[in-house]
Amino acid sequence: MTHRKTHLWISLIVGLAVWGVYFGHVIQSFRRGDPGNLALWFLGALAVIILAETVATGLIAWLFRRRSRALDEGPTLQAALKASHVALMILVALVLVTAAVLAAASLFGWTIDLSAARTQVLAANALLGMVVVTELSRAGLTLALIPRR
Repeated sequence: MTHRKTHLWISLIVGLAVWGVYFGHVIQSFRRGDPGNLALWFLGALAVIILAETVATGLIAWLFRRRSRALDEGPTLQAALKASHVALMILVALVLVTAAVLAAASLFGWTIDLSAARTQVLAANALLGMVVVTELSRAGLTLALIPRR
């Protein structure tokens, strides 16, 4: 397995695990009605992701140092570009759907009180969810599009 594929797999697995635990906790916190410590959970999840990605990237680079070669400019790069484009379109679609829901809600006179801490946490986690879905989609699609050798 190439350095790029190994790193993508680690990124995908770590991302699913860490953000899965985080969003599971978010859902449980909202069910209990106490989103008080979610900022700490978010910062902790972010720290774990950064640390895990840094350690994994360093370890992979060290393990593959003898077999390292120039980035495959052909199929691997094309797979990454296609997956990045699809991920961008996913992010754009998520933002547009969110904007449409907010616009439609205003037609019924519904408002969102962003001065309330609970609503701010909910909005922040919705935005975070969009980014996480986009990034995991990019990694997964890149892996799916890289040709088998």
